[in-house]
Amino acid sequence: MKFTTPIPESESSAALASLPKILETNEPVVPLLQYAPAIAVYPAYYHEGVAGARSDCFVRRSVADRLVEAAGLLPPDHHLVVLDGWRPLEVQQSLYNRLKSQLLSQGWTEGEAFYEELHRFVARPSHNPERPPRHLTGGAVDLTIAGLNGWLDMGTPFDDFTDRAHTRFFEIHLPSDDQERQIQRNRRLLYHIMIQAGFTNYSDEWWHFDYGNQAWATARRHDHAFYGGILQVN
Repeated sequence: MKFTTPIPESESSAALASLPKILETNEPVVPLLQYAPAIAVYPAYYHEGVAGARSDCFVRRSVADRLVEAAGLLPPDHHLVVLDGWRPLEVQQSLYNRLKSQLLSQGWTEGEAFYEELHRFVARPSHNPERPPRHLTGGAVDLTIAGLNGWLDMGTPFDDFTDRAHTRFFEIHLPSDDQERQIQRNRRLLYHIMIQAGFTNYSDEWWHFDYGNQAWATARRHDHAFYGGILQVN
């Protein structure tokens, strides 16, 4: 079955040195709780109490439609759980500061390697209209899958900043027991339904997918992105 095939190597977007231009479509941002009630919404940063986080998850309308398409590919009794979408700069700054402090507490010292590690997982908060953070565009979404017994085991929690969070970790390090084999299947399922719905995956994070932004355009080799940064939604 296609949703159990191995996750291929990514051509991805880990280093986006040369970004495609943005031809903004002005497509609206929609709240998922109202727009796509078939998809569960658990705004992780709101529940964590991060300053500026909202009690709903917001994405561009085409992203919401593609999430509905992806959800329709799931086995019976399974559904998507969206954890984050559009992310205001206040939240981006909080997450950036938090991870920076965590890395320093682990013994890192500021320098090129430090910032390379930091930027693997949290983009620098930026107002630069030519290089907005992915989540600021409304074209990035973090999510997982739930079944009858709750969220599927993906091998790490959301926002785990270790090598185990790499989407292909259990393709590179082959499963050693039944639990890891199930994790591998769960990641493959999430990856393949999202790719079939038109998204691309950020290879360092099994939960992160893009559509319409510069990371997506780079991975798909489009000459432009559809979505720029949005500083505020209602």
